[in-house]
Amino acid sequence: MQSPSASEVSERQIRGALVAVLASSTFADANRVKAFLSYIVEESLSGRGANIRAKLIAADVYGRRPESGADQEAIVRVDAGRLRRRLDAYYFSEGAGDPVRIHVLSGGYIPTFEVMEQKEPEGADQTESRVRQSRTPYVLGLLVFGVLCIGIGWFAKDSSGDLRPSTLALEISPADRAERLVRNSVNQVSSASLLARTFVEDARELTFPSIDMARLEAAAVLCQRAIDLAPDLSTVHSCDAFAYAFMAFVTPKGEVRTSRLLRAKKGAATALRIDPSDAYAQMAAAWTQFVEGERTTSIIRARSALRIAPEDSFLSNFYGMMMTFDGQGAELLSSNFLQVDGRTLKDLYHPFILAGAKFQIRDYNGTIRALQDAIELEGRTSALMAAIYVSALENNGDHKVAEQFARNFTNTWQPVQFRKSLARLYSNDAEVLTIAGPLADVMARIDSR
Repeated sequence: MQSPSASEVSERQIRGALVAVLASSTFADANRVKAFLSYIVEESLSGRGANIRAKLIAADVYGRRPESGADQEAIVRVDAGRLRRRLDAYYFSEGAGDPVRIHVLSGGYIPTFEVMEQKEPEGADQTESRVRQSRTPYVLGLLVFGVLCIGIGWFAKDSSGDLRPSTLALEISPADRAERLVRNSVNQVSSASLLARTFVEDARELTFPSIDMARLEAAAVLCQRAIDLAPDLSTVHSCDAFAYAFMAFVTPKGEVRTSRLLRAKKGAATALRIDPSDAYAQMAAAWTQFVEGERTTSIIRARSALRIAPEDSFLSNFYGMMMTFDGQGAELLSSNFLQVDGRTLKDLYHPFILAGAKFQIRDYNGTIRALQDAIELEGRTSALMAAIYVSALENNGDHKVAEQFARNFTNTWQPVQFRKSLARLYSNDAEVLTIAGPLADVMARIDSR
């Protein structure tokens, strides 16, 4: 039996598709992404789809004012990517039989709706076989997206307000359909490989920016699931290398660190063997070398990786992180070694990277602003962000604010222990002292009262 054409999609069908997605295990505990999806669908049904913009989403869904410091469009782009990947995972697993699918094509935020062809009922044997085949990705989706809850801290209130029903019927155009097919099909020969890539993308979001072991361990689990699904993809092994090298980076010397570093080196080597021209494989190898102590060689290799994919923000940020931890913040901010369409790498750096670099050139006002942007962008902070923020405030003469901020973190880290951690991250003691010294002064004042 043929389904109705996309132009005949009713509001009832669209709402049914939305309810199915929001109630799925794939979207469980993804409150912020669900609020995003609900908003753009309701805006479309209310006839305002053409007016959906990143700034409106940031304001209406997240309550972020246009005058706030963080890049509003960057925040929305990150969540739009998360939404697209979860939709892909959902429709390749538990939503595979949904009669209507919701798509959010790259480059915009307006949803489109596709009516799927409904096949003739299968015989009992065929149905049972199909259920068995589809159960694996569904159960895997349940396991992995449950892991995503660890350490993420993304929460948003459900969108609310009066919903004005509309008889609007939305149609997916041939061009949009082609774009979606290209996005889902290039180098993705099966639902397993697509799901693996989805896990890799989610793992990358957990890996950077993060010094949080719980997030890194969650990323490692996702990478392993991706390897189990598609072991012949280079990207799943580079994913593993990034996660384990980062875990080794923040682990004290000993057997655990050595084991994690060996796992990272194996992942990077496997990724390079599968596809030596892949930018992620090259950067994973560079990052692993950096953690191992070969910092000069690793930075040269990282630059080579960036030349392969100069507009990739994930790779740019790993390069920026390596430069900052090597004490080359001034070089990072002044260098224009790679330009694309008039843009430089500085346009791609995460505010956390910019904060670390600006701290090194003693631009404390710039450091404070960048860290405020980073905290707003991520919705959370880390011990390293907090330490740099307190030290920048102290160096800037904002002693009371520094003390107030430092008190909020005394239960999660200790300055003495943190100084040892900093020594593992930075290449020289001078960089450690520029952060640890002012922080120690703040803590001493707090303890003396």
